[in-house]
Amino acid sequence: MEVNFKKITSSLYDYLLSKGAKYRVEKFMFVLAILGFIIHLIIIGLSNIGLIPDTNRFAVLQNPLNAIYTPFSIILFYEIYCLFYYLPRSISIYIGKQFEIIALITIREIFEQLALLRVSQDENFIQSQPNFLYSLATIALLFGLIYLYYRLNQRQIKIENKTGGEPVNIPKKNEYYIVAKKALALTAGVTFIVLALVTLYGWFVGNEGLPALIISSKPVIKNFFASFYTVLILCDVVILLLSFAITDEFHKVMRNSGFVVSTTLMKLSFGVEGLQSHILVLLGVIFGTLMLALYKMYRKIEIPEN
Repeated sequence: MEVNFKKITSSLYDYLLSKGAKYRVEKFMFVLAILGFIIHLIIIGLSNIGLIPDTNRFAVLQNPLNAIYTPFSIILFYEIYCLFYYLPRSISIYIGKQFEIIALITIREIFEQLALLRVSQDENFIQSQPNFLYSLATIALLFGLIYLYYRLNQRQIKIENKTGGEPVNIPKKNEYYIVAKKALALTAGVTFIVLALVTLYGWFVGNEGLPALIISSKPVIKNFFASFYTVLILCDVVILLLSFAITDEFHKVMRNSGFVVSTTLMKLSFGVEGLQSHILVLLGVIFGTLMLALYKMYRKIEIPEN
């Protein structure tokens, strides 16, 4: 039974989340993003010349800038795939992918706000667009923090790049830990797909006609990502518990616990609006980066053995 579980898990993982599978998904997502962008532009063009009726009151079908929203959403789904790809390979890189996803969600909102922005000569114009300014500041800070996070983790990233992410010469107990993380990655991936399908079904069934679908799309997407980050919190907790099987080192336990707190803060950002949301996102990424920095510093000191 044990051998079968390891064999089945490894086989499924190699088929769905191997380096070759990642390359295939990357190519597919690239083509899909281009097609999505073109189709969205065509729909906007048809709407503007009146061939699609009853769309004049929807900005999402008026401004070509809104077409950027579609390929960004597809890229976002590719980043989620990468999240599951890195989960068994490196916990710190897996957390970094969470930061990248929240950054992509934020910059996608900026494109949406740009399409709605109406520039005027009013001297209070800037002050009248606070959420747009918050989004700009947040994405700039997020980009800097993600750079710092990966800069702190260069040694692990170089090992990942050199070995292709595949563990080499691992102890027996670590081997079971990696198999467990592969099973977790597969389970989380299936959960994500089920969650996406249930959300789509509820969205289409709960709304009749194109206008109702457009109006409800934003809250539906927000609720979906709030649920998705709940799944990530559960994954982080499982990883923390699994890590106890191979180590009781204080600094590793603290780092993994800190990552749970970081993901929770980002999840909470979906429950509020405006400045509060941006502050929670930044706090989550700052806390995760700080915990990694302290973890790296802790490893360099000598501590009592008993």
